[in-house]
Amino acid sequence: MNRTTSIPVAAQTELSISHRARGLLLGTFGDVFFAIWSTKPTPELFELERSGLAAAVHARPGRALFLCVVSPNADPPEQAERDASARMITSHGSKLLGTACVVEGSGFRAAITRTVLTGIVLFIRTPSPVTFFDSVNGAALWMQRRTRGCDLSQLASEVDQIRFS
Repeated sequence: MNRTTSIPVAAQTELSISHRARGLLLGTFGDVFFAIWSTKPTPELFELERSGLAAAVHARPGRALFLCVVSPNADPPEQAERDASARMITSHGSKLLGTACVVEGSGFRAAITRTVLTGIVLFIRTPSPVTFFDSVNGAALWMQRRTRGCDLSQLASEVDQIRFS
């Protein structure tokens, strides 16, 4: 499935899916652009994420937030995608209000994934914060505090609902 579907959630917040295939789910919820990975990032899939974030930031400069979720079965990216991820976030400067990275799972595999992502963040020089979480719920609470008037109270439940449906 690579089509846009919209699901109304509240008067001002709507969940919209722009891509759902090959282990990558992309969409928006209010001011949040989200990417949920259940596979290893490839250059082609990464480009979908990059262009989706660019469009979201362009539509909501200074308001856009980025939520990146890495599921427990997603393998870490290659170095080229790691470098491109850092460039992707820094390229938006202050137009991107913040980035929440959720690394799901526990144990050795999740620890390695968190280590790889932390390494990416060490090289990012951006005015917006990049923060790590172990759940979408924790990330949603952090993003709600950063948002400028967008109600994100249903973000975690709506993302989980579409993700696991």
